[in-house]
Amino acid sequence: MENMTVTNHDVILAIINDITRMQQNLEYMDDSVKGVSRLKNRIKSIYATLNSNQYDIPDLVGHSYHEGDNMIGTLELNPELPPATNRIKRVIKPQVSYEGKLIQAAEVIIEYNE
Repeated sequence: MENMTVTNHDVILAIINDITRMQQNLEYMDDSVKGVSRLKNRIKSIYATLNSNQYDIPDLVGHSYHEGDNMIGTLELNPELPPATNRIKRVIKPQVSYEGKLIQAAEVIIEYNE
Protein backbone atom coordinates (compact mmCIF):
# COMPACT_ATOMS: atom_id res chain seq x y z
CA MET A 1 0.00 0.00 0.00
CA GLU A 2 3.01 2.32 0.05
CA ASN A 3 2.73 5.50 -2.08
CA MET A 4 -0.68 4.67 -3.48
CA THR A 5 -2.76 7.16 -5.43
CA VAL A 6 -6.47 6.62 -4.93
CA THR A 7 -9.36 8.70 -6.16
CA ASN A 8 -12.10 6.15 -5.43
CA HIS A 9 -11.87 5.06 -1.82
CA ASP A 10 -14.35 2.15 -2.03
CA VAL A 11 -11.71 -0.60 -1.93
CA ILE A 12 -9.76 1.06 0.89
CA LEU A 13 -12.96 1.57 2.91
CA ALA A 14 -13.93 -2.09 2.42
CA ILE A 15 -10.49 -3.16 3.65
CA ILE A 16 -10.64 -0.80 6.65
CA ASN A 17 -14.12 -2.05 7.59
CA ASP A 18 -12.95 -5.69 7.41
CA ILE A 19 -9.83 -4.94 9.45
CA THR A 20 -11.98 -3.23 12.08
CA ARG A 21 -14.15 -6.36 12.40
CA MET A 22 -11.05 -8.55 12.67
CA GLN A 23 -9.57 -6.27 15.30
CA GLN A 24 -12.74 -6.41 17.40
CA ASN A 25 -12.86 -10.20 17.18
CA LEU A 26 -9.22 -10.38 18.25
CA GLU A 27 -10.01 -8.28 21.34
CA TYR A 28 -12.18 -11.14 22.62
CA MET A 29 -9.41 -13.71 22.12
CA ASP A 30 -6.86 -14.55 24.78
CA ASP A 31 -3.36 -13.31 23.91
CA SER A 32 -2.04 -16.75 24.82
CA VAL A 33 -3.70 -18.19 21.68
CA LYS A 34 -0.98 -18.81 19.13
CA GLY A 35 -0.82 -16.05 16.52
CA VAL A 36 -3.15 -13.52 18.21
CA SER A 37 -0.36 -11.10 19.18
CA ARG A 38 1.14 -11.32 15.71
CA LEU A 39 -2.22 -10.57 14.07
CA LYS A 40 -2.76 -7.57 16.37
CA ASN A 41 0.69 -6.26 15.42
CA ARG A 42 -0.05 -6.71 11.70
CA ILE A 43 -3.29 -4.75 12.07
CA LYS A 44 -1.37 -1.93 13.78
CA SER A 45 1.11 -2.00 10.89
CA ILE A 46 -1.67 -1.80 8.29
CA TYR A 47 -3.20 1.20 10.12
CA ALA A 48 0.24 2.85 10.22
CA THR A 49 0.61 2.35 6.46
CA LEU A 50 -2.85 3.79 5.82
CA ASN A 51 -2.01 6.73 8.08
CA SER A 52 1.23 7.40 6.20
CA ASN A 53 -0.89 7.55 3.03
CA GLN A 54 -3.11 10.32 4.46
CA TYR A 55 -5.90 8.08 5.87
CA ASP A 56 -6.91 8.90 9.43
CA ILE A 57 -8.87 6.28 11.41
CA PRO A 58 -9.29 7.43 15.02
CA ASP A 59 -9.87 4.92 17.81
CA LEU A 60 -13.30 5.94 19.13
CA VAL A 61 -13.92 3.18 21.69
CA GLY A 62 -14.21 4.61 25.20
CA HIS A 63 -14.70 8.20 24.02
CA SER A 64 -17.83 10.18 24.89
CA TYR A 65 -20.47 10.78 22.25
CA HIS A 66 -21.63 14.38 21.85
CA GLU A 67 -24.78 15.61 20.15
CA GLY A 68 -23.75 16.75 16.69
CA ASP A 69 -20.87 14.27 16.27
CA ASN A 70 -20.74 13.15 12.66
CA MET A 71 -21.54 9.49 13.27
CA ILE A 72 -24.42 7.05 13.27
CA GLY A 73 -25.07 5.76 16.76
CA THR A 74 -27.18 3.03 18.28
CA LEU A 75 -27.94 3.58 21.95
CA GLU A 76 -27.74 0.86 24.61
CA LEU A 77 -28.76 1.54 28.20
CA ASN A 78 -26.06 0.62 30.73
CA PRO A 79 -27.19 1.33 34.33
CA GLU A 80 -23.65 0.59 35.56
CA LEU A 81 -22.34 3.83 34.04
CA PRO A 82 -22.47 6.98 36.18
CA PRO A 83 -25.73 8.94 35.65
CA ALA A 84 -25.88 11.30 32.64
CA THR A 85 -22.82 9.76 30.95
CA ASN A 86 -22.18 7.88 27.76
CA ARG A 87 -19.30 6.34 25.88
CA ILE A 88 -18.68 4.58 22.62
CA LYS A 89 -18.77 0.87 23.38
CA ARG A 90 -18.13 -0.59 19.94
CA VAL A 91 -17.32 0.58 16.42
CA ILE A 92 -19.24 -1.12 13.63
CA LYS A 93 -17.66 1.03 10.89
CA PRO A 94 -14.79 3.37 11.75
CA GLN A 95 -14.63 7.05 10.98
CA VAL A 96 -12.25 7.54 8.05
CA SER A 97 -10.78 10.78 6.75
CA TYR A 98 -8.53 11.19 3.75
CA GLU A 99 -6.27 14.24 3.57
CA GLY A 100 -8.34 15.78 6.37
CA LYS A 101 -11.68 15.27 4.61
CA LEU A 102 -14.27 12.86 6.07
CA ILE A 103 -14.96 10.02 3.61
CA GLN A 104 -16.83 7.66 5.97
CA ALA A 105 -18.84 8.54 9.04
CA ALA A 106 -18.53 6.14 11.96
CA GLU A 107 -21.26 3.70 12.90
CA VAL A 108 -21.05 3.00 16.62
CA ILE A 109 -22.78 1.47 19.62
CA ILE A 110 -23.11 4.04 22.41
CA GLU A 111 -23.74 2.89 25.96
CA TYR A 112 -25.37 5.44 28.25
CA ASN A 113 -27.05 5.97 31.58
CA GLU A 114 -29.78 8.55 32.11
